[in-house]
Amino acid sequence: MSFPTPGQIVRDPLDRIIPTLSTISLDTFYQVTFSFGKFGTWYKGSSSSLGLDVKRKMSLLCAEAELPGTSYAVSTAIGHHQGIVETFPNLRQFPPLNLTFYVDAEHIIIDVWEQWMNYINPVNNTKQLNAFSRFKYPDSYKEVLHVTKYERAGIGNNPGFKPGMYHYEFINVWPTNVTSMKVNYGQSDVLKCSVQLAYDRYFTSKTPSAGASSNSTAQAAPTATASDIVNRNPETLRPISAGASGGQGVQFIPTNMSYAEALNQGKVYSSPSGNR
Repeated sequence: MSFPTPGQIVRDPLDRIIPTLSTISLDTFYQVTFSFGKFGTWYKGSSSSLGLDVKRKMSLLCAEAELPGTSYAVSTAIGHHQGIVETFPNLRQFPPLNLTFYVDAEHIIIDVWEQWMNYINPVNNTKQLNAFSRFKYPDSYKEVLHVTKYERAGIGNNPGFKPGMYHYEFINVWPTNVTSMKVNYGQSDVLKCSVQLAYDRYFTSKTPSAGASSNSTAQAAPTATASDIVNRNPETLRPISAGASGGQGVQFIPTNMSYAEALNQGKVYSSPSGNR
């Protein structure tokens, strides 16, 4: 294969490459789903007084997440070919998963991670001089966690473009480190809790995107005033966080759906930012 010629490098007119350059992924559209099957075993706290499920509340308050990377540990072979040093993979490595949460006023976020850590390594006779600890068996506390990366529909010069979603499933997740949280007198700020989790491996899957044809009509999310949304059954719609909506006014989705599901099914109802 020869090197490309100048004509092959600069061959596309601007109007052909704009659709690609205008549909760039934004890092504010994601969702972390805590698919904890053993949650009732190690967490004994009560549900939120605000009516949200604890795992759903954790998902909404997850301010930062990471899409995982991966690397190989390598072995070096010298002398198989004269003068050549070769490397070969022998172990696939997964870096830890880091999550950052806004701490709620009920301190449920802190309580969840404290109870999980205490369950992994409980201390018997906690306040006695003869206190001791023993680790639980891993199968009793390792969980499953999902991170979904999605995009806003109809972005750039592609009003009818319906982007797909990319899913990460983390297997055998457990917390290795909950960082300390600094509190101080001075200017108030949102308290954040950062957690580092280990996992055995992850799997990926993709929901295909649907591109718009040249004569298609854009199908934007239905727009309603704040009063229209209030007049709907309030038990079937709920507002979503600003992190998911990307600052586009107030958005509402069905209570029994995640934002990604509602976006995929066209059930995201937007209220203009002036009608709060």
